[in-house]
Amino acid sequence: MADEATPKALAALAHARKLKAQTDPAIWFDSWGNDLRDNNLDGKIDDPGERSADGAHHGKLYKAKIAPDPSQTIDKIDASKLMTIDVSYKVCIDIPLESYKAAGVPVPNSRWIPTVFAQLKAIPGWRVWMHGERPDSLLDGDIVAAANPNHQHAGIVETGTVYNSVINIPGPTAVQKYGRYLPSGKNDMWSVPRVLFELVLSIDLYARWTTRP
Repeated sequence: MADEATPKALAALAHARKLKAQTDPAIWFDSWGNDLRDNNLDGKIDDPGERSADGAHHGKLYKAKIAPDPSQTIDKIDASKLMTIDVSYKVCIDIPLESYKAAGVPVPNSRWIPTVFAQLKAIPGWRVWMHGERPDSLLDGDIVAAANPNHQHAGIVETGTVYNSVINIPGPTAVQKYGRYLPSGKNDMWSVPRVLFELVLSIDLYARWTTRP
């Protein structure tokens, strides 16, 4: 039925939920310049000379040191108490794209949000809303994104009986702003109410997988 999520959209959502629960390897937002972490395993918070371009570390596992308390930075405790973990770095659009790829759905290789949605529109089976258009309602597995001049951010929709949510991975600047940053945490992904996502950022782009097996 047109008003129900397809099986592969539900499979993509299930994969996103699995990612949100993952801790080994840890999932961190790929932004080495402002994350208050040790990304090059020298036991110190990265200084400017150690930082690299955002989004440059996709597809590999890295080692990093963390404190026992997720809210602590590694410079606040004795080095002997630090733990070394494996880390997988991602940016926001990776979450829906990897989830749909895991569900066997064709997705673009781009990681630039406007390009991703333009390319999704050209792939048979995808329906995309842009330029002020929007679906009548959201379904499980819909991809939503802010693409305004000040910010771009994407996530995957999870519907609920009370409110819809968006599973996403916000960047360090955003979570530091709202006091929710865990520099020694093992997963940066969140599920936030859709109304909050839209209030803080906006939702300018929507994409839905419509093909049923």
